[in-house]
Amino acid sequence: MILLTSMAVHAQAAWDLNDVTYLMPLPQTVGGDGLLKLESPARGGALLPVSMVNQLPVLAIDRTRPEVNSTLRVMAVRIDPCFPLPTPQSCQRQIRLAWQPIEMNRRNEVQTVDAALHSFYVLQDWEFANLLKEIDAWKSKHSVNTKYLPLQVHPAWAAEKDSSVALADFYKIILKYAGIENFSRVTAMVLRGNGDMWAFAGFEPRNNKLELLPIPRLNRLSQSFINMAVPADHFSGGGISPIPKGDDTFNNLAAESIRMGEGTEDTIRQEVRAAFRIENPKFFNPENMDCVSCHVAQPAIHWVLNKRPDLQVEKLWSQEIYGNPKYDLKNTSVEIWNTQQIRALGYFGKNVAISQRVINESAEVADFINRITAPKSEE
Repeated sequence: MILLTSMAVHAQAAWDLNDVTYLMPLPQTVGGDGLLKLESPARGGALLPVSMVNQLPVLAIDRTRPEVNSTLRVMAVRIDPCFPLPTPQSCQRQIRLAWQPIEMNRRNEVQTVDAALHSFYVLQDWEFANLLKEIDAWKSKHSVNTKYLPLQVHPAWAAEKDSSVALADFYKIILKYAGIENFSRVTAMVLRGNGDMWAFAGFEPRNNKLELLPIPRLNRLSQSFINMAVPADHFSGGGISPIPKGDDTFNNLAAESIRMGEGTEDTIRQEVRAAFRIENPKFFNPENMDCVSCHVAQPAIHWVLNKRPDLQVEKLWSQEIYGNPKYDLKNTSVEIWNTQQIRALGYFGKNVAISQRVINESAEVADFINRITAPKSEE
C-alpha cells in the first residue's frame, strides 16, 4: 500500500468543493469556443484520441460520429487522490474529465446533448503532489476564492466564461498531467430511443483497443435506463435493466412510480433508504455500485420528497444521508426534480446538472486532500 500521507503540500487555504471538482462554463459559440477538445495537445499526445472514441458506441443516434467527435468538449474536471482501484485501501491518484457534445439550439444558444463520456488518467504520488502545488499556485495567481461555496460553475471563470484567462491557465495544468500517456479508462452514457433511454458501459484500453468492463453488482457489460414519463416528474415505461439485486435497490420506484400509491409505503421507505445510501460515499463507491443506480438515485429521492412528504423520509433515514458541515452541500442544479435529468456532472441542455452523489464525493475528496496537505506539526 502506498502511503499518501507522505504527500504533504503547503496549501494557501483549505481545499473546498470547487477545488476538487471544476465545472466548466457553457461556451458562447460552437467551434470557436475555448473548451478542451478530443485532440487538444496533452500529455503524450491527444487528450482523448479520436481513434479511441471511434471504438465506443455513437453517443447519440441522431448524429454522425464525426459530428459528435467534433463537438465533444470537457465540461468538468475532477481530481481524486484515492479512487478505489484496485481497492479502497490501495487506491489510484487520478484526474477525470467529463465530456459532452455541444450544439446550437433553435434560439441560437449553446446547449449540451444529453450524453457523455468520462475519461480517467492515473498519476503517480509525486505527480499528484505536484498537481496540487500547481493548482494552489494557480489559485493564488488569479485570487480564486472557493471557501464554503456550493459546487457550481467555477467562480474563477463564471463571469468571463470560456474566454477567461484563469480558465486558459487552468487548462495548461490539466494538459500537463493528463493525456493518452496515462489514460486508463473511459465510461460512456449514450442516448437512445426518443431521448428517453440511456445506456451505460465502461472500457479499458489494452494494446490500443478498448475492452468492456463488467458493471458492479451485475457482472454484465452494459446497463440501461428507460423513462418515458411526460411530464418528467415521475417514472414510467421502463426502469433499470438489468435490475440490480440486493437490499440497496429502488427498482420499483424507477420503473413505474404511479404504482407506488396507498399500501406501498413500506416499499417506498426501503427504496428511498437505498437511494440515500447510494448517494453516500461512505457506503458505496464507483467500484461497488452499478451505473444506473448512481445516476438515478437523486430523482428517485426527490420523487419521494415531492410526492410523499407525509412519509418524512429525511427524518426517518437521517443516519443514511451524507452530511459534512465543513462544506456547503447545497445542490445548485436547476431541475433537481426532473426524472429524466440523470447527468452526474455537467449540463442538461443549458442548465447546470450536478448529482448529490458528486457533491458528496467532492466533500470526501476535499477532506482527504486537506489531510494530506496539512502542514506537519513539529514535535
